[in-house]
Amino acid sequence: MSNARCLCVSVFVLCLAVIVLGKSAVQTPSDLLKKENEFAEIKCTNNVQNYDVIQWYKQSQRNMGLQFMGYLNIKQDVKETKFNDKIKLDGDGRNNVTLIISNLRLNDSAVYFCAAYDTVLRITSV
Repeated sequence: MSNARCLCVSVFVLCLAVIVLGKSAVQTPSDLLKKENEFAEIKCTNNVQNYDVIQWYKQSQRNMGLQFMGYLNIKQDVKETKFNDKIKLDGDGRNNVTLIISNLRLNDSAVYFCAAYDTVLRITSV
């Protein structure tokens, strides 16, 4: 039996990441099992037209609240300082973004959520 500890990086995708007017962002895979020092990739696909930002959140077992990790606005990534060396956001905020978590540790075991939204205010005439 290996001494390597396994981490459960959960992505429980309840298709809940974003649900706006019947449209949604979908995460894959739904769950991951990784070893320490490996990396995890979680993809968020957005099918909402004109949405250009995908955000990522972490909910650890110790903390019931959602912790904001960062976002990708089209191709520009912005990360919370504590995640600068831990995560990479790759892709395009208009359709799909991959969250890459490097050098996995036990405290990376969590539920990860993505959310998509539009940064432009559009005015429509009546």
